[in-house]
Amino acid sequence: MKSVLRTSARRLAAWVRAPFASLYRVAAAVLAAGAVGLALPPWVGLLLFAPVAVTVGTKVAHAVRAIASLCYVGVAENREGHPTLDVRRDLLQRSRVLGTASLAAGVAVLLAARAALTLFPSLAEDGVLAPYLVFTAVLLGGFLLFYTLALRFDSSVLRGLTSIAVTLPVFFIVVAVASILLSWAMGVLAGFGVPAEGLLQGGFAWLYEMQRLLGAAVGYFLRQDTLIVGVSIVAAALLLLLYTYSVPLYWLRSVSRWLKGIGVAAAAFGAAVIVFAGVWLADVQHLAEQAAAGRLGAGLDAGVASSQAQAVAQYRSDDLVALIKAFVLPYTVGVFVANGVVAWRKGRAKQVADGILDDFAAAGHVDEAALPEQRKRYLYCGGSPTLWDIALRSIGHGVPLPHPFAPRRLTLKERLTGVLEDPPSERAPDPPAEQPAEQPALSASAGLPDEVGMRIDPKTGHAEGRTKRNEPRQALQ
Repeated sequence: MKSVLRTSARRLAAWVRAPFASLYRVAAAVLAAGAVGLALPPWVGLLLFAPVAVTVGTKVAHAVRAIASLCYVGVAENREGHPTLDVRRDLLQRSRVLGTASLAAGVAVLLAARAALTLFPSLAEDGVLAPYLVFTAVLLGGFLLFYTLALRFDSSVLRGLTSIAVTLPVFFIVVAVASILLSWAMGVLAGFGVPAEGLLQGGFAWLYEMQRLLGAAVGYFLRQDTLIVGVSIVAAALLLLLYTYSVPLYWLRSVSRWLKGIGVAAAAFGAAVIVFAGVWLADVQHLAEQAAAGRLGAGLDAGVASSQAQAVAQYRSDDLVALIKAFVLPYTVGVFVANGVVAWRKGRAKQVADGILDDFAAAGHVDEAALPEQRKRYLYCGGSPTLWDIALRSIGHGVPLPHPFAPRRLTLKERLTGVLEDPPSERAPDPPAEQPAEQPALSASAGLPDEVGMRIDPKTGHAEGRTKRNEPRQALQ
């Protein structure tokens, strides 16, 4: 019995220290444990899920430490021979870590909230706090979903969706647009004779539930609920701070471009609505009526759209301006915070990269064993490969300087070996010209008229011009 327990403990410890091999297996195990916990009494289910949460959390901590140590980042040479980062394994591990941690934390919070309601049943009876907690959970879950997918597929579009899906109204718009596109796709399949209506109503029924939940939150937003608007501002700032603080450094440039675009779009949209509020109000009300009538697609819940249409029908121009301000303000505050984090991380990464080269200059030599890891961290922090080659060459390494410092573009063999090859000569060099035999010194005035000549000074060894004009001056001497 002891040997079995000891073997199981060793296997569990090895699994915890190993990198994530798959997200689906771990997610299925976590969800199965959470389902068992929900089927049991509240406190019993929470206590039984606690060891699972601790084990998964320990594995996530080991994976995060390995990611911070750049264990999954590689360095490869591109076609031109320049070093580039290979980040496929790193992004895969990041997506698995984030997905697993999100699921485990979500199940643990759900079981803890269920157990807490048994001690404080008045919270469930009032029904005041529960909707806001549900809205926050849905917003956080959607943000983490887009973030995980962006890491998994390394997609710039998904990075943009992650940057904007930080408020409930925009999350509702994303879900509504996805539902409309899905219903159109099902309509195209139905035109080819493929029955798709049942698939839409059955396989994608969760979209309707998501719309109802988000529709209730958007209803609070349309009514200018102070708490919802305040939570939107705080949530957008916190989620964008979390996003920009945790993305890898090689994503910062792309994320910074998205943030700048969001900031410009929010400012332009907020300024335009003040000017065109009266014109836009009629269009918004017309669009809400079409959604309520079901003319935008079968994937959009008509009941949810009808309730939003009723709220928008009572709007005036001032109400629309106030709504857009509440809609834009979370992005204005969130982008301001996120840009500060991006600037701070870029500055810190530059200090790390410059510090590596400064250490080389101070020591005057490099540790050959640690050089590959230092090179990888230098490139990860955004260091210049050209400065890296110049630094190694300056301390005695025979690293050829890259173009344009080299007289020509280096080949891959030259970059790998560090030895410059002589270019092949196009033709044989010309033989040296024969020097004429030494002649006796002749008069410098040979071949010149008598009145103009040269006189060689034996003391100075150089010729001095002589003309009739300067002869009287010599006679005076």
